[in-house]
Amino acid sequence: MKNNYIPMKIICVHQSADMYGSDRSFLQVVKYLSQSADFKKITIVLPRSGPLVLELEKLNVDIRYLNLSLLSKTYLMKLQWGKILFPLFQFRTKKKLFNEYDVVYANTSVILDFYLLAPFLHQMKIIHIREIPNKTLGKVLSLFLRQAKSKIIFNSYSTLKSFEKLDNSVVIHNAFEGFGKDVASEMKKEERPLRVLLIGRINGWKGQDFAIESLVNMKASPVLLRIVGSTSAGNEDLVLQLKKKVEQLGLSNQVEFLDFVSDTAEIYAWSDVVIVPSTKPEPFGRIAIEAMSLYKPVIAANHGGLTEIIENGVSGYLFEPNNTVSFVNALSRYAGDRDLLEQHGKNAKRTYDEKFSLKGFYKKLDAVFKKEMV
Repeated sequence: MKNNYIPMKIICVHQSADMYGSDRSFLQVVKYLSQSADFKKITIVLPRSGPLVLELEKLNVDIRYLNLSLLSKTYLMKLQWGKILFPLFQFRTKKKLFNEYDVVYANTSVILDFYLLAPFLHQMKIIHIREIPNKTLGKVLSLFLRQAKSKIIFNSYSTLKSFEKLDNSVVIHNAFEGFGKDVASEMKKEERPLRVLLIGRINGWKGQDFAIESLVNMKASPVLLRIVGSTSAGNEDLVLQLKKKVEQLGLSNQVEFLDFVSDTAEIYAWSDVVIVPSTKPEPFGRIAIEAMSLYKPVIAANHGGLTEIIENGVSGYLFEPNNTVSFVNALSRYAGDRDLLEQHGKNAKRTYDEKFSLKGFYKKLDAVFKKEMV
């Protein structure tokens, strides 16, 4: 493709309208597109309204709502096949819409509409993979991706490895634009408990349950755990179960819950250390780089994309996944040595500046959206 194709029209499809990790990363890509003179029209397709829409509206993009076919874990577990299959019957309407654009960009691998439509779309197609599927699903999605004949962006090498070898693909680590304001962190006082933050969507594998149970083994080192986040629709009982467990374990004075908020800078500033104890591999770990941008060391499970972010014993600690002893040992180091905590925080900020700021991220996106990939 020659470089004289600009300016172009691009349509971007996203599976959610919240403001969690993948939503923020999608917003970041849209900001990149909106700042480029190469795209004269940007249309966003969402399945519903939500907090993300308020941010998108600031970018002067068109927003459309369509009934999308999504590989939702909730739909699959509750056998709600209709919510997955019925949107596929709108094939002709969506094909006509997508053909009005020069570029089709799908964010995440769970949008089935993209796989169905892609073989019939002859313009540039880009899919951004942000999930680590199980082995069987990885093979199925790999087959779909081959048929789609699109450019593929993986958000980490761990994500890439969960799929079969695919041509025309590249790894681009997520970046974080910073909070855009000075956020004062309270000085770490030896006499108060270590403040530990676990932020993100509450579900069965993000590790909220694991972290709560692990605190039973931290009696000798005072720790205050703040869990910030909400559940997806239909899973509200998970929060009630977590709060009940806190009471049963006698940890009511050590664990507190807050609903998720879009402006998280003050939430991070409250903390001394951020934990990502996911029981399954994270495709990337945006929470980690957000924390590191504010001088917060990160303790994370040693699998998935987080291993590409955190340098063990330098900018945080990587513990053996699902291993309470390994996790508590890492947390205890910071509880007992606030100077080490401060030094790792400085190292974390340096790593963020060098590897996960926007400049390099935008340059790599240029190679995908504006050039032929080698």
